[in-house]
Amino acid sequence: MESKTIKENKNLSLNRTEYVLEIKSEKNPSKADVVALLKSDAELTVVRKIDGSFGKDAFAVDVVVYNTAADKTRVETIPRKVRKKAVAEAKKAAEEARKAA
Repeated sequence: MESKTIKENKNLSLNRTEYVLEIKSEKNPSKADVVALLKSDAELTVVRKIDGSFGKDAFAVDVVVYNTAADKTRVETIPRKVRKKAVAEAKKAAEEARKAA
């Protein structure tokens, strides 16, 4: 798997670095593959899009790497489905703790 950085932009207002990469690979690269290529922390890396064309082995990847976890939580939004699931799990845990006490 070989990669080529097409665009690298340091966004100082959002405390992150934005990359557009071209990765040549036989199969779709995963998030773990992209993190390994960039040598960044998996918790601070957001893979926005992996775009491939049918019949070609080149993939365009849009990646954002934040400086700190606080910056990531401040900027990135959590999907509604994930938020509802987290709230439901918190309620369930609270009920179980109340029953145990």
